[in-house]
Amino acid sequence: MLALHRHYCLSRATSVSAFSVSRRTPLRSVGWNKRFPTSSRNTFSCAFLFQLVSLSSLQGSVGASLGASASAASTSHSTTLKRDTRSSSTSSMGSYYRADGVRITHDPYAAGMSTKYGEQGDTDPEGFDPYADSVGPGIYGGYVKRDANDNVVTGKQYQNHNPTPGPVYAGGGYTEMSKAISAGGGPALQALVARDAAIVHEITTGGATPLHMCGMSQRGQKATRQLIDAGADVEALDTYGYTPLMRMASNNLADGARELLIAGAEAGRMASSTGETAMSIARASRASEVMAVLKDYA
Repeated sequence: MLALHRHYCLSRATSVSAFSVSRRTPLRSVGWNKRFPTSSRNTFSCAFLFQLVSLSSLQGSVGASLGASASAASTSHSTTLKRDTRSSSTSSMGSYYRADGVRITHDPYAAGMSTKYGEQGDTDPEGFDPYADSVGPGIYGGYVKRDANDNVVTGKQYQNHNPTPGPVYAGGGYTEMSKAISAGGGPALQALVARDAAIVHEITTGGATPLHMCGMSQRGQKATRQLIDAGADVEALDTYGYTPLMRMASNNLADGARELLIAGAEAGRMASSTGETAMSIARASRASEVMAVLKDYA
């Protein structure tokens, strides 16, 4: 998952019964309670950057992270990882890097990884590919289930990637908004907002809002200002306790980070579940461009 690499561990139970969250619950405390249109559900191919949660949340003992680049829902993920074995602050495995230079903060070849997610070249395109550090719509940016009252249904996450309960994947791939963002926003995004202004608060898998999705790819970050101008919440939280700025930091997306800070995003805010800040996340991911931007707003 592109840039969703985080070094924190989550300790909540991994098996929970589904339950609904009322839209009346404050967005910032729950992060996925607002309504959004349920339009045609098509799959698509895009590169999404996500932050990995910690090595202890993947399999109980192995940390999970939200990778950043998602492939088409109909194909398998594959990539060539760059490895630096000269040093490692967290283990003896050395460090792995994505092609964009962002550091991968988990060991893609750790014991149990292939059992949970599949062998390299044969992973679930809707889930997590630890070798490409990428996630599909089942984990971030996909359609979510709703109950008879149109409330988001929460429960066990896809592939149990995040043991913290969150919006349940409904199938059908990425939402229309997620696809518009991955293309850089523009007229497609504007048309969605014109049809329903509340879509800027759309909740997708992983608790991701549209601004979180801007933090998943180079093109996606270009839609940041457009969404802010349409009223999107710069401090919204996903199920990992991350704000959009933290997502930008995990994927070294400096332009999007700058737009969020200009709009008033809190640079020093801590992730609700891990205590990380945008700066600590950027450092862990070797996101030098975002670090430079954050220093300007320190």
